[in-house]
Formats: sequence, C-alpha cells, structure tokens
Amino acid sequence: MEGAPPSEACTAHLLREGESSRERFNEDYRVRGTLQASVYTMNPAVLSTLAALGGSSIGALGPIVSNYVLQRGQTQRDLLLRQIADREALYSDFINEASRIYVHSQIHSLERPEDLVPLHALVRRIRLLASDAVVNAAESVVKQTITQYDGPNRTVEQIRADAVSGVEGPLDLFSFACRDELQSIVLKGALSAMHRR
Repeated sequence: MEGAPPSEACTAHLLREGESSRERFNEDYRVRGTLQASVYTMNPAVLSTLAALGGSSIGALGPIVSNYVLQRGQTQRDLLLRQIADREALYSDFINEASRIYVHSQIHSLERPEDLVPLHALVRRIRLLASDAVVNAAESVVKQTITQYDGPNRTVEQIRADAVSGVEGPLDLFSFACRDELQSIVLKGALSAMHRR
C-alpha cells in the first residue's frame, strides 16, 4: 500500500479505522446493553424500601407545613391585636389629657403654656401611628383648646347646659375618627385571614 496513490492510502486507512470503530462500537453496545439491563431490573427489596422512605418523608412533611401555616396565622393575629391595643392606649391617653386641658381652658386663661406640652407630645405620637383623619382630628382638638384659652371664660352653668343639650365637643370628632380607624384595622385583618384560607 505504500506505493499506492495517496487517495488509495486514505481509503485503506479509513477502512482500517472503520473496522476498529465498528469493533469499539460493538464492544460499547455489548457493555452498555448489559448495564441498561441491570438498571431496569429492580430488586423488589430496594423498591419496597424506597417506597417506605418516600411515604415516611411525605408523612413527616405534613405536620411541618401545617405547623408553619398555623404559626404564621397566629403571628399575624398577635401583631394585629398588639397594633390595636397600642393605638387604643395612645388614643385613650390623648382623650384623657385633652379632656382635662379643654375643661381647664373653658374656665381659666392660659397662665402656664408648659401645661400644653403633654398634649402636643401625644399629638406627635399619634402622627407616628395614625391615619390622616385621626391626626387631623387631634390637631383640631389642640387648636380648639388654644382658641378657648384665648376666649372668655365660661361659667359652670354654661358648661353644664352644653353637656345636657348634647353639643358636640372637640373630642367627639377625634373619637369617631379613632373608632373608624380601629374598625378598618380589624376589617383588614379579617379580610386577610379569609384570603389566606
């Protein structure tokens, strides 16, 4: 073959390669064929063991997932209740302080401006948590109280007559705004709980 032209030499080389490639292919096929056969035949003991492990894993995940969902709902309820309790306490403190100062403003003039500091501090705390309606109502109470200090003093009989006739005081609007806000928080919590179900 050495004296053969180059094209015949290439052909002879390819034929030799072809024979060795075919032999390698047959060998690979024989080995893979036996491997594939051993992969597809499953030992019944291994199959039942895998089934038991899979069932146990799925059975163990059930309580974990259930506990997560319950804990998440409980945490959200606790957060909502704490938020409501904090606001109720803050609004109650404001109503107590504003009532005391408002009554004082009706029968006295403002002699010590530092007496208004606790009321202003409560308004600032309300701004941290409350809706705009509640903040506006709290600021209105402070403005009406300061205006009353600048006006003429009222008699006890005038104050009593206003109370009996049901004249709305400055704290009524604040109380209504607080009630609406707290009800909306409860409603949002109830809706989100229904949505999670």
